Amino acid sequence: MARRKLLNGLPNDLVDSFFSTLRYWEKGYMSDWIVNSSIDLKVKKVHIDILNKKITPKDFEIKPISYNVAGLESIINKVTKHAGFESNFIKQAVFDIEIYDNRQLKCKATLIGENGEIFDSKEYIEKSYEAFKVFNRSLIEKGIEILKKKYYRLRVFILGRRAFGKLSYTKRL
Repeated sequence: MARRKLLNGLPNDLVDSFFSTLRYWEKGYMSDWIVNSSIDLKVKKVHIDILNKKITPKDFEIKPISYNVAGLESIINKVTKHAGFESNFIKQAVFDIEIYDNRQLKCKATLIGENGEIFDSKEYIEKSYEAFKVFNRSLIEKGIEILKKKYYRLRVFILGRRAFGKLSYTKRL
């Protein structure tokens, strides 16, 4: 027998998963990528269609965000199967994100089931802390970033574990 109560928490699970600390990509978390992209593009609202993997405005379809949106569909499939429904029970899953001037964003997830039932999440507010440029980086900035990566790889290759120093232990009280 299918249990609808298990699907009530699914929108909150999706938002928590998308903005969790497990979804770090090179320079920051998903909230950092979305806020910094919106600052670069001067956009205040973002619409993410999870099942179709589409992000509006189109300029937001950058690798870090697109990659992490693709992983959310598997969460939907697992939860719907666990609740006793077919994996395609959810017909529409979207995030509506508003970005504010104080580097905060508000996200609300909405899922629509096969029978038209709507599952809403609470309003999720997340603050972005890391400021970085997402678009229109100069050639010099890109070159410096590549050189830093090469330097650290070479350092670890030559020095091995000594590159990081010795681990020390402290006695706890």
